[in-house]
Amino acid sequence: MNQQDGEDYITEQGVIADLQTQPHLMIKLQENALIVAESLRDNYFANTAKFVTHLRRAMRQAQLGEREQILNAKAINDLDWEKVQGEVVTFIDGGLGQVQMSSPVPILLRVGSYRVRTGERDLAEREQFGYYPVILGDLEGGSKERKDFPDIVRITAELLGGLSALKRTPDLRVLMFHGPLVYMMSGYAGHTPFTEKDIDLFLSHYAQEPELAQQLKEEFLNEAELEIYPKIAPDRCDEWVERRFFEPLSWMAFLYRQLIKEAKQKKPKTIITGVVERGQLREFSEFILLERVFQGLRKNKKTNYFNELYGRKDIKSPKVLLDRLGYTDALLLSMLLEPGQFSEPWEIQNKYAGLTKGKISLPDESYTTDADWSCLKSSHKIGFPKVQGCYVKVSETTEPFRVEVFADLGKDQIIEAARRAYLYARLLPGYAFPVGLDIVDKYAKIPNWLTEAYSKLIKYHLGVSLQTGQITDAQMRRIIVQSIYMTKRDWLFRPNV
Repeated sequence: MNQQDGEDYITEQGVIADLQTQPHLMIKLQENALIVAESLRDNYFANTAKFVTHLRRAMRQAQLGEREQILNAKAINDLDWEKVQGEVVTFIDGGLGQVQMSSPVPILLRVGSYRVRTGERDLAEREQFGYYPVILGDLEGGSKERKDFPDIVRITAELLGGLSALKRTPDLRVLMFHGPLVYMMSGYAGHTPFTEKDIDLFLSHYAQEPELAQQLKEEFLNEAELEIYPKIAPDRCDEWVERRFFEPLSWMAFLYRQLIKEAKQKKPKTIITGVVERGQLREFSEFILLERVFQGLRKNKKTNYFNELYGRKDIKSPKVLLDRLGYTDALLLSMLLEPGQFSEPWEIQNKYAGLTKGKISLPDESYTTDADWSCLKSSHKIGFPKVQGCYVKVSETTEPFRVEVFADLGKDQIIEAARRAYLYARLLPGYAFPVGLDIVDKYAKIPNWLTEAYSKLIKYHLGVSLQTGQITDAQMRRIIVQSIYMTKRDWLFRPNV
């Protein structure tokens, strides 16, 4: 019998006993209890148990047809390995290496790919690894002074790695990325455009055939000239096109659309998905789960329910509830989903919420120019694609992970992606995350010996430059000496007495 069918499941004592057998939930609830307002701390766990009890009862009543559904959770454990026999799956992840000098400077990146044909007994035919290295110091564009510069390089490289997998694998059934399929893109607005040389560096690892890389470049530049740049920077459009600049956000949006285009050409269409572990998103709770709860409370004239439960006067909306109590999607769904279940899918709204007007500088200019990224929202033809998400719970001892897919690839993408992510995660019962992503994560990681070797190479060239007198400015020489020899507790940086 499913645990949800038992009567203890919908009693407060049963919920408390259930939570106490799940250490990861207890730890998270204890962490939240330390950061919420003092008035909420004493009874935080007990009140959470009461709230979850009421949610579970509402779900039970909805199953019996006694009320409207607040959470449509369905079984996802109906897929077995025999049904996916012979499928080709590619897992993608990017790794960053840091060279410790005067400050941690990300300098090396490589995107790893792990391709496997399920059920194949011949090891040489079953598995294949590949990686695409990029040295960040070789890039001319991008705003290197920004902390998120390595992120836009990594995301771009991962997209090209996925596109390469689609191009090179005619029978690719699943393409799975480690992390969100699409990130919160507004945070990356304003980066200096990449130059054509930068894009050539990216594409040298993407396409074995130079014609294929050239075709991708020209297709983007044609679209940029006719549709993208006139909307983003109408005053500088002609110059950007003439100098063959690749504005990072519009370049990434273009690559996302290329992924969808390639997937649609496969028969059946390739399932493209991103899987997020330990996510902090709370959008499902705010706009789906709790919105239905508040609607039910208003309908039944119990609008003061949460204030009475938590001893407050200000909890009048889902957003305020989440702000005050620190709940996230993963935390709430950990207490509502059973292993082998997934939540209903929803269209994730906040991926592109902040794409508005801003400033941007060119690689050889110190001043900024106006830019408008609102045309890259998913409602526009040249924008980023719409993304759907759902949560999958694999075991009692782990939080649900989030699965993301492109809405443009069809309604069946989310369920098929979730079923396979669950199946792959069952191979790691203690970790409950798709095994292929765990493998490619280790493969893409930049080993310490490589970053140390690169660090020594940099320090060697700086040392030679100092000794030969190529660096003459006294202050610059001191900075470089500190960069070469500094550790985190170096005497050069001790405070003056």
